[in-house]
Amino acid sequence: MKVSWKQNLFMLWASQFLIMSGFSAMAPFVPLYFKNGLNITDKGELAYYVTMFNLCGSLAYAIFLPIWGKLSDRYGVKIMLLRGSFLACFMFPMMGYISAGWMIFLRFLSAACSGTTAASQLMLVRTTPDNRQGFALGVLSTAIWGGAMMGYVLGGVIIDKFSYVFAFWMCGILYFISGIFVLFTKDDPELLRNPPKKARKSIGSMLPKFTHAVWLMMFLFVATGFVRSFETPYIALKVESMTTKATAAYWTGIVSAIVCGGAIASGVLNGYLCDRIPVRKMVGPIFIISAVGLFFQGFVNNLIGFTIARTVLYLAAGGISPLLQKVLSGATPRKKRGSVFGFSSTANGVGIMLASVVSGWAFAYCSVNWIFYIAAILTLLILPVFNIFFRRIRRDAYYRSHVNMQTEKK
Repeated sequence: MKVSWKQNLFMLWASQFLIMSGFSAMAPFVPLYFKNGLNITDKGELAYYVTMFNLCGSLAYAIFLPIWGKLSDRYGVKIMLLRGSFLACFMFPMMGYISAGWMIFLRFLSAACSGTTAASQLMLVRTTPDNRQGFALGVLSTAIWGGAMMGYVLGGVIIDKFSYVFAFWMCGILYFISGIFVLFTKDDPELLRNPPKKARKSIGSMLPKFTHAVWLMMFLFVATGFVRSFETPYIALKVESMTTKATAAYWTGIVSAIVCGGAIASGVLNGYLCDRIPVRKMVGPIFIISAVGLFFQGFVNNLIGFTIARTVLYLAAGGISPLLQKVLSGATPRKKRGSVFGFSSTANGVGIMLASVVSGWAFAYCSVNWIFYIAAILTLLILPVFNIFFRRIRRDAYYRSHVNMQTEKK
């Protein structure tokens, strides 16, 4: 049976929109929940719990996403998406009734069962024609950012009018509904009929056998996860410093929702451009504009200026994900994309883990403004590394034989 990539795109878009709406109605406000809901007011203690919450989530992703990626190569992506949606939906509501330590443990479990964004991207690249993958991934990113925008508003309003517990429940409900949409997706039947052969169990076979280009891409995913997530856990605390304790959650939701509008536009535009413009010509502007946006977020002390600066950041940075996924797809054999995309999510998770530790340490000893200054400096420092690595990836034999050479010559 022929798979309609457009139908898959629609269903996956709806599923990811709901998942990101649910997650964003809860996760950005966790630092405020620790501080105001659980009365953790000591700065060092607060930094510890915020760091551990984000670190354990990223650690679970890093450990389990490669496993789910390998299983998706053998049993299909759809079952992995259903697992992620329906298991996680029961865990998030429980977070509103337990202590900070148990919240961190439950965050690890929910992240271990989740990973739906990577699986959705994998299903798209498995069922979408190569010349439309950039477009499809860009459209999917609008669901991610659009869902986040909706979730920020929902979470901010729910917390302001009701309580943090209601936000945790909203997250679980939206995860459950997202699983319904996954039921209407279809995996690639050819890959399901001819899964990769089982390798003999040995220490050597447990290690990923990637091409040189894929290993370089893994490093770039680590770097991207690090610089893109460095300041994220402290957005709500930055907003609180410009508003009041009572209105911080509400304004965090509003500001974040506005910012996501820029990310939606960025996902569509950059997804379209990465099918037509060489990667090497897009990387520089993306990272330079991102660094400028980060610097001004630390500098300004009013909501309007902060919102403008953060929107500028996401107008640029929202294009990084479809760009990297497009390059990784071109460097990976079709039957191995499940494993490779799983490891790319792990690499991204490693970067987020590192960022959680370093930014947590910085917050404990510096003001919240310096989190943004440091993020801007790191973004600029990583730019030459990206340029060097992309030049080497373009020379990889497999990559050169599978990318659109006309696009590369532009």
